[in-house]
Amino acid sequence: MLRRPLLTATKRGASLLPRDDATKVAAAAGGAPSMLLAELRRHQTSPAVGVDKVKTLDDLGGPSFLTTLNWLFLKGYFKKTQQLQIEHRNIYGPIWKSKYGPLVVVNVASADLIEQVLRQEGKYPVRSQMPHWRSYRELRSKSHGPLTELGAKWQRIRSILNPRMLKPVHVSSYTNTLNDVVTDFIERISWLRATGDQGITVNDLTGELYKFAFEGICSVLFEARMGCMNEVVPEETQKFIFSVGEMFRLSPIVVLFPKVFWPYLPAWKQFVATWDHLFSVAEDLVKKKMEEIQQDVETNKEVEGAYLTHLLLSDQMTVTEILGSMTELLLAGVDTTSNTISWALYHLAKEPEIQTKLYREVIDVCPGDKVPTSSDISQMPYLKAVIRETLRLYPVVPSNARVTVENDIIVGGYVFQKQTTSLISDRSKSV
Repeated sequence: MLRRPLLTATKRGASLLPRDDATKVAAAAGGAPSMLLAELRRHQTSPAVGVDKVKTLDDLGGPSFLTTLNWLFLKGYFKKTQQLQIEHRNIYGPIWKSKYGPLVVVNVASADLIEQVLRQEGKYPVRSQMPHWRSYRELRSKSHGPLTELGAKWQRIRSILNPRMLKPVHVSSYTNTLNDVVTDFIERISWLRATGDQGITVNDLTGELYKFAFEGICSVLFEARMGCMNEVVPEETQKFIFSVGEMFRLSPIVVLFPKVFWPYLPAWKQFVATWDHLFSVAEDLVKKKMEEIQQDVETNKEVEGAYLTHLLLSDQMTVTEILGSMTELLLAGVDTTSNTISWALYHLAKEPEIQTKLYREVIDVCPGDKVPTSSDISQMPYLKAVIRETLRLYPVVPSNARVTVENDIIVGGYVFQKQTTSLISDRSKSV
């Protein structure tokens, strides 16, 4: 299975394993040579003069755990990890290792090396083991969702969730729902301007965009409005939004420590309490929708609904599985949407000629007070270009990860054992 990428790497000059290193590396692999080492041996018919030994994770450079802590907390990169990747790439090159407590990751930051990682992953991609998220679900007997499930179970969940979330024919059915949220958001922004400083400024626009994204994703997933566009946001909704932020804030702190210490950490206890609240609210929304469906059935009304209704009626997933998936989808949709819009507006404000060109395209397709539909968006190529360029400059997550679970792999001339986590991000240029 690995012969082709191995031969390719060998032709490009990847080092072969001297015989006297085989025992050492095999022991690190668990006492017996792996498939990859067997392949390396097979291609080495005799000791080669001047051939270096095969490089492994131990030979890869990178910051120590203490150095990483210094970068994150003393130098202030904890909230700008994407910039930290750029700095480390400049120091260590396109491939280096980092230590985050018990976790050692291989950072890959060039298109060629990323391709090598992705071409050698197994049948089911493992983005991250996410031990802290998974541990909470095991602690509370919750189902894993698309972000935490692994292997064939992950594939099953995605095959159920994807059609109604990704296929254009289904996505277009959410147009009216999202347009209602957009209309309310525009009215809220107008109200905030009128009641703000000098009738011009909207304070904390980032926070308002976060509320907008939260309201939009909830209206699609749970088929319910949360009141984020009201003049006074409901206290329970504010608490839910705060819990989402706290969960993301606590996640990188918890994972810095070995799992055995988690029960004694205040951060872990807060982390568990935050997830408890998120699941509690999501469970209430799911139960409410189930009651509405039951009432329609009992009164012989036609059952109408969108995403959640479809999942509940399809019988493809249990209610517990639906709850786990809906909660994770909600988390995946809020930050991604609000951050992208924030950066797009920032650059449009700095580039008035681009803003004018985009405005003209929009009003040509939707003149006057015409509310856009999904078919209208297909006629706005410049709008798509603006969003794509924003995502290129500011990806919704600073990096992605892959865990090789089936075989050892070779990347950039280094041999990595299976279960190695690769953090992939093309940070060859700063923004």
